[in-house]
Amino acid sequence: MSLLLGIMLLSACGSDSSEGGLIDTGSATTGSWMGYKGEAEENDEMMTSESIKYDPSKTYEINRSSYVSYYKGDEFIETIKYSDEPPMTLETVEEADSIVVSFNVYNKDTIKLQEAE
Repeated sequence: MSLLLGIMLLSACGSDSSEGGLIDTGSATTGSWMGYKGEAEENDEMMTSESIKYDPSKTYEINRSSYVSYYKGDEFIETIKYSDEPPMTLETVEEADSIVVSFNVYNKDTIKLQEAE
């Protein structure tokens, strides 16, 4: 019984991406952000998400200032900075099939990327 309870608690405390929408902040790396040339730039106050599947036929919104890097496979396309009034609608990049989101560590508990309704 205690083993089952422990597993349930670990699952509840795990890195559930539903709070951040499509961003799994629990698996994001700290200490850098993806720059405008597609290379990691060191910065202790930044975090970078794992690769997120991207569908250019859908519209996405993000609620915190961030840098979104667009990729086709492993090939870097571009990084776009979003810093307007939230929610911000991501620009459509037709050739992209994945994105990586870089954001300030102070936004870890509040950042959310989601498909627009």
